[in-house]
Amino acid sequence: MTELISFLRVVHIITAMLMAWPFFALVAVNQRVRLGPPLGDRADTYVENIVKNRTIPCFVFQGTVLISGLLLMNLRGQSFSLLVTNPALGLKFLLLFLMAGLLSYVHISLQPRIDALFAEAGNPIDAERASQIGSLRARRKKMASVCMFAAFTSAMLGMQVWLPFPLWLSVVLAIAIGLFTWRAYKSETPYGWA
Repeated sequence: MTELISFLRVVHIITAMLMAWPFFALVAVNQRVRLGPPLGDRADTYVENIVKNRTIPCFVFQGTVLISGLLLMNLRGQSFSLLVTNPALGLKFLLLFLMAGLLSYVHISLQPRIDALFAEAGNPIDAERASQIGSLRARRKKMASVCMFAAFTSAMLGMQVWLPFPLWLSVVLAIAIGLFTWRAYKSETPYGWA
């Protein structure tokens, strides 16, 4: 039983690390903006394909985190009421569902609209369609930022499930995660943390 719990912990942690994808998506999108026009060129298509083809893997990672987390609780003999009584665990659970909801909205609504606008557009893309595409991409980028904040905050909370940090430290770390997320949203983070 101990080996299975150890295995699930590693699966859970590695999968959580793989959920850092929104950070790398923001880096790629910010790099694409630096290239400038024309919209719909090969670089644009390349970045768009990378971004849109990561939704299914993200759903798999989210499902794996959910299942491995619930199995870890069950194998340790804990009831699911711990999701209510343990604030860090409960908040992790809610953040996971927030990320799944945002990803579902992007996958079901935003991305098909972006793809349809590109499919309808000629070459060069007219100003009206370019504006619509830009608006939808900006919304997708904001959602990626929220997902990034949620994923990193979940990782921070995961460290507190069994041994909570002082509240002030959790708040300071959440603010630091928020500031880093904002920075990743606005720039390519050329110097990493700095």
